[in-house]
Amino acid sequence: MRSPANGPARAQAHGVGVIWWPELDMLCRPAEGLVHVIEVEPETFWVAREDTPDRFTSPLSQKLLHLPQPKLLHGVGAPFGGNVLPTVGHRESLASDIAALQPDWVSDHLSFNQFRRIGADNAEPINTGFLLPPAQCADGVAVAIEQIRRRRVQTGLPVAFEVPVSYLPRRPGEMADGSFASAVATEADCGILLDLHNILCNERNGRQTMAAFCASIPLDRVWEIHLAGGQEAAGLWMDAHCGLVEPVLIDLLEELVPRLPALRAVMFEIMPDYIESVGLSPIAAMLGRLNDVWNRHRPLADAPMSRRTSASIDHIEPGQVALTETAPPQVNSGDMSSAIWESAIGAAVVGIPRPELPSFLAGWVSDAKDRLSIYRNYSQENRASNFVETTPQTIRHLLRHIGETKTRALLGRFYAEAMPAFAASVDARGFLEFLAASDIVSDGLDDCIASDRALLAASSRIST
Repeated sequence: MRSPANGPARAQAHGVGVIWWPELDMLCRPAEGLVHVIEVEPETFWVAREDTPDRFTSPLSQKLLHLPQPKLLHGVGAPFGGNVLPTVGHRESLASDIAALQPDWVSDHLSFNQFRRIGADNAEPINTGFLLPPAQCADGVAVAIEQIRRRRVQTGLPVAFEVPVSYLPRRPGEMADGSFASAVATEADCGILLDLHNILCNERNGRQTMAAFCASIPLDRVWEIHLAGGQEAAGLWMDAHCGLVEPVLIDLLEELVPRLPALRAVMFEIMPDYIESVGLSPIAAMLGRLNDVWNRHRPLADAPMSRRTSASIDHIEPGQVALTETAPPQVNSGDMSSAIWESAIGAAVVGIPRPELPSFLAGWVSDAKDRLSIYRNYSQENRASNFVETTPQTIRHLLRHIGETKTRALLGRFYAEAMPAFAASVDARGFLEFLAASDIVSDGLDDCIASDRALLAASSRIST
């Protein structure tokens, strides 16, 4: 097994790649010469098993078998910025994908997507349905460091975190975006996945500028860059992954690449819903431009990815340390903690009563209610989009027979009764059960529900 702390100390410089979706597969063919590394978000492909919904099957090894490029895994389900630990089922499925795809490193977001209510330490975590910004304070740094160290122990691989995007206004007294990322990277001795569109969003939405952010992080820890396109909504610039990369980001990439000695990959990401409207030809032309930048400023192939030399928890082999969750820290009225931040922000997003908050935070939460509602809308739209994929016949039937307005109202009733599930397939089963027990009368709906249930059951039996 490779050393969790150091291996591989010197990874291949892979080059330009994409976050893989089936809709991009044609551009990933080696003959095209555009995509030299494939990155995949594993949790988006996992299906919860019908008999044990906290365990998952993964089709990734079969889906990517035809692509010879090196693979990377970029998590979206168990981020590093919160107190809730990944489940055993998540760790097992991630380990299975790692064994099959053999990535040089793994990454995840410096965000959170689950929380526990303050005062309910033994309760099940509540899923938010969307990645939310972390608590940028000393306790938030400590939580992220521990999560990253655990992931390194569990996977036996180097770990990088993606710098977060935030649509929230700055909280008085919080750490600056770059200072927070720098503290986590330095103390955890890990890599940075520098998402340039995230920091562009932060700048345009009134947070730290891109220049100040890049000046405050250790550039020699940047292993990977993400690039994407966005759009304006609700008066903010959103990280929607909906188009091509802006020229300002390509210019920044050209400036940065020569200054990043440990850079190994530059990845373009776009959501599959937008690929057809953007077009494969424009995406191919943009990938060509990214390859030109990479080839002009190719990083050193043998620069080390980690300088760790001292003994630490990360040298312990998986299985030699108890990976159990610790209780959330106690909150004093004048202190900021990640646990109370997660509970306050998470409650606002899922629409439950917020906890009792210290005065310094309660006022800020009230002032930020419009920004928090944006996250709530995104969480609900994300669930609706998942239902289109996981319960296609039922959703088509509802749209055809009761219309979009009533379908959205029906979804609103479901959201009020059921918190988001960790896995889209579990949420889909809950939605179908809700419909089957509802007072909706529509000829053929029962057949559609039965068909989608069968589809979910079949997908959960995919062999790993």
